[in-house]
Amino acid sequence: IIIPTKDREPIFEKTFESAFKAIEGFDIEIIIVNDSKEKKVKLKENYPNVTVVDNPKNGVASARNLGAHLAKSDLLLFLDNDILISRNNIITTLELYKDNYEICYNFNWVYPVQFVGKMKRLQFGRYLDANNFTSLRGWNKADRTVKWNFKLPFEVEMVASYYLPIYKSTFERIGGYNENFPHSGAEDYDFSKRFRAAGVRIFIQPSSMVYHYEVDRIEIDEWLNRKVRAGETRKVAVNLGYEELTIKHGAFKTMLIKFGIKRRKFFKWILTNIPNNPIYDKLYFKIVNYLLMVSLYEGYSKNK
Repeated sequence: IIIPTKDREPIFEKTFESAFKAIEGFDIEIIIVNDSKEKKVKLKENYPNVTVVDNPKNGVASARNLGAHLAKSDLLLFLDNDILISRNNIITTLELYKDNYEICYNFNWVYPVQFVGKMKRLQFGRYLDANNFTSLRGWNKADRTVKWNFKLPFEVEMVASYYLPIYKSTFERIGGYNENFPHSGAEDYDFSKRFRAAGVRIFIQPSSMVYHYEVDRIEIDEWLNRKVRAGETRKVAVNLGYEELTIKHGAFKTMLIKFGIKRRKFFKWILTNIPNNPIYDKLYFKIVNYLLMVSLYEGYSKNK
């Protein structure tokens, strides 16, 4: 199990604890790759079969590649530092991957129920819920080619690395993660394209569930900053030849976006002063959507 992490101590601790408990009784190692240059990863005690290393490079792509290089097993499991897993996830993974080298599975994910309940008391939490950002199925709704099946595995075009088992030999044949990406995001798009070019099929296993515990990322400032970084990685992907990811706007829309970049603080001030009452959600959601567009473009246009 390879867990890249950077400056998210409380969230990472829960992820690690769930992973360590899930592998009890199995011959499985955990490799933690610290991508922070400011803080060290400190575990509460010495754990058997757990290795902590610092990433000499920068970015989640290089952190994952380092973990894969250090791994002793041929079966790797990439795990994000905010994903809670169970013993059943491990058992299902081992069953699915028994001598199966040309298929990769993403497991289903949702926000924990208690987390969603707390979210809905916040304006931005209601925005995330209304836009289906609280489950893998919600994220996949934007891709109309995906026909969701609640019981059986189904094939998809894109793979995501939040919970991604893959054989090391297959990973190396594909070439690992492209380290040109400075942040997480479009590195999965590039990885997926090379997956499929190598003949590896990608499936979602809907009946095996993991929990996305990003409780520190339901604040709008952090969420928008992540969108800026997503815009940066998207531009890197375009520069690598993925022209379908190009962001193009007409002159008037570009003018509106540039105005939003210059007046970001003003629009955030408006958001903080809208009363936390569902009757104002429609207005709040429109401003958030505008800032989402602004943030993506701001990141995308940084490297022009």
